[in-house]
This record gives sequence, C-alpha cells and structure tokens, in this order.
Amino acid sequence: MNASGSAGISVPRRWGELVSPVGHIRIAVIAVLILFIYWGTIRHALISRWLHDGNWSHGWLIPLFSLYFLGTQREVLMRCRPRAGYLGAVILALSLAVYFASAWRLRMTYPQGLSMVGVIFGVTLLMGGWGVIRVAWFPILFLLFAIPLPHSIYVELTMPLRELASTVAAAVMPLFVPGLHTEAQAVVIDYVMPGMPAGTLNVEEACSGMRSTMAFVTLGVAMAYLGRRPTWQRIVMVLTCVPIAVFCNTIRVVVTGLLHVNGHEDLARGTAHQVLGILMFAVALGLFALTGYVLSHLLVEVPEEGAGEVGSA
Repeated sequence: MNASGSAGISVPRRWGELVSPVGHIRIAVIAVLILFIYWGTIRHALISRWLHDGNWSHGWLIPLFSLYFLGTQREVLMRCRPRAGYLGAVILALSLAVYFASAWRLRMTYPQGLSMVGVIFGVTLLMGGWGVIRVAWFPILFLLFAIPLPHSIYVELTMPLRELASTVAAAVMPLFVPGLHTEAQAVVIDYVMPGMPAGTLNVEEACSGMRSTMAFVTLGVAMAYLGRRPTWQRIVMVLTCVPIAVFCNTIRVVVTGLLHVNGHEDLARGTAHQVLGILMFAVALGLFALTGYVLSHLLVEVPEEGAGEVGSA
C-alpha cells in the first residue's frame, strides 16, 4: 500500500504538480482581465474609501485574511483535482452583467464590488470545479466585508443604533449621578443637574457603534471559521457578534455621557475617547471568547455504557 492512500494516488506537494503550465497561463490571463475590468472599482470604490473613511479602514485586512484562510486549507486544496464546473460560467456571466449594468446605466459602485466577488467565485468554480469551491467558498465570500456600503444605507443602519444608545444612556446615567434627570429624544439626551443649567448630549454618527460593529463582526466571522467547532456553534458565535458589539458601544456612550455631565469634557473627546473605544473592543473580544467557552462546555459527551468492555474484549 502506498503511504499516501489506499488507492496509491500521490498527493501533489507543490502547486506546479497540481496545475499544468497551460493552467498557469490561463490563471494569469484571467487575473489580468479581472484587474483590468475592475481597476476603476478597486481604485475609487474600495481603496479610496479604505484610505479616507475610518468606518472601512479595516478593508485592507480582508484580502489578507482571505489568503490566510486559503493557506490554512492548503493540504485539502492540494488534494482537489481541478475539473470544469459549468455552473461557474453562469455565475460569471450574471456577475459581469451586474457590473456593466451598474457601471454604465445605474452609476452605482456598490453592485460593482459585489459583482467582482461574484466573478471571482464564478471563475474559481468554472476552472476548479466543486472540489475546489468547497474549500475556497468562504475565503472568496469573506471579501464581501471589504466592500463599503452605500452612504445612504450606512446612515439608515446607524440611526437605530444611535437611538438605542441614547435611550439606554438616558436610563442608566441617573443611576450613577444622584439628582440627575435625563430624557432621550431620538439621538439627543436632555439632562438637568441640581444647581446647574440644563444641557444636551448628542449621540453623533461616529458614536453609533457601526464602525466597531462592522469590524467586530468581520473578526468574529473569521474566528468562528478558524475554530474547530460544530457548525451550529459557529452559527451561534456569528449571531452573537452584533449584540455584543452594540452592548459594548452602549457602555461607551454611557461612560462618555457620565464624563460630560461631571465636568470632564476633556476625557469625553479626542485621544481619551479613542482609548475608551479600544477598551470596549477588548471587552467585546472577551465576551466573544466567553461565548465560545460556554458553547464548548454546554454539551459534554458521555461514553456509552459497555464501550470499555467491548474494547477490552
């Protein structure tokens, strides 16, 4: 018997053994074509937003994470035998249709970014087949986290978070400051302190927590994928990302409000405020790790009775 398997089939150890020289040329040509078609989208809709919009500064890390995910599955990928998956041609055609429709007629950049991920998925399926796509589907779809949402949609998502943060902060702050009276109106908190003039606190868009939520969800999905867990546990961990991030951001708003009403405005803005955000992100990671620990110890496998007797027999 061959050491590599019962069938005597050797597993390629290098990429050159898996893909022929002609295959390398095809991959290079397709990569250049994709880069040529989507260069405008990559430059203006992605790189520009990553550089100038702090809400999407994590976009630089997403492609690196995707390559890392592929690297962790290298041995499995090397066992795949590339075969044409013709459904990939359909996905490729539909993705290109979305791109040209959004670029020439609709003038919308977000569908262009989505179509680029669809093109990569379709090409991979077309050239590698289902065996390759079973390994590469997650690293490819993970690229979606790098595509910035349209500003209008982003604002619509931040508004409920801002209102939630202001409502909770208005309810919690009087518990820590005797005599403080607060009232939340949308994203504004009106407060009154004995012996002091009335004031207002405004939960700005930057304090909605959307930035930290997007970054934490991205990191949480990556950690759930890398962890050796049952599928249902991975799904639960992904679903807990948003509540944990919103909870930590609400704490941040409450602390900022308390600093403000107690006369420490200098600690409620600038570098101190950014440090507080980093601390809340660390708290979110701790809660996420705690969730993973609870899930790991939620169900304990009990060996069946008689298993040891059968083994000894």
